[in-house]
Amino acid sequence: MRTTTDEEMVARGGRMGQLATFIGLAMVFGGLIASFTQYRLMTVFIVALGVVMYTLGTRGQEQASREPLHIKQLTEALSEFDDRYRLYSYVLPAPHVLLTPHGVFVLVLKGADGRIRCFKDKWVRDMSLRRMLRFFTEESLGNPTKEATQDVEKLQKYVEKHAPDVQVDTYGLVVFVNPEARLEITTAPLPVLPVRRLKSHIRRASARMDDVPPETLDSLTQLFEKAPRS
Repeated sequence: MRTTTDEEMVARGGRMGQLATFIGLAMVFGGLIASFTQYRLMTVFIVALGVVMYTLGTRGQEQASREPLHIKQLTEALSEFDDRYRLYSYVLPAPHVLLTPHGVFVLVLKGADGRIRCFKDKWVRDMSLRRMLRFFTEESLGNPTKEATQDVEKLQKYVEKHAPDVQVDTYGLVVFVNPEARLEITTAPLPVLPVRRLKSHIRRASARMDDVPPETLDSLTQLFEKAPRS
């Protein structure tokens, strides 16, 4: 399998996180100083906004530091596929895209751990003391299936814009890369699975799909390879 990663994009996310963290700290200290002046009524607002900036910045830095590991886990899980399979990370409108001879898979990676449940697209993650202690660096779960659906739409619009004659099936997947994630998926609009099952899922799904015509595969490969980098 071939892989293409925009490493500068990942690094830029970390730098933005550092900047947001610095601004957040500056706002907190600025708010504390303002509490001793005539502008003390603004203290609560400034400090609260500073805490939000600091939290977002810290999480951004942590996310940027985790991304190379997540991509490595994803690459290792798919390493047995041949060069007809191409993985693009932070190159296209969707963060992770797997181009295969049978279709396109848009992957949403999640590094959350613990007990994670999904019922009818409603996601719940159990609270724990460990999570509370990691509040500022904890990865947000959000709604992974909704993210995957949105990423699929973004990629489809990108293909329609730059290669309007190309028709290809695009599928969304949610992949949990943390081995400590305990998934309890009752119903979900998209497949949700741990990374260790990704390879077998791709193979089973491909067996039910028609082959992508060679000319279509070539067009998509050229389009994805020419996508602008950072």
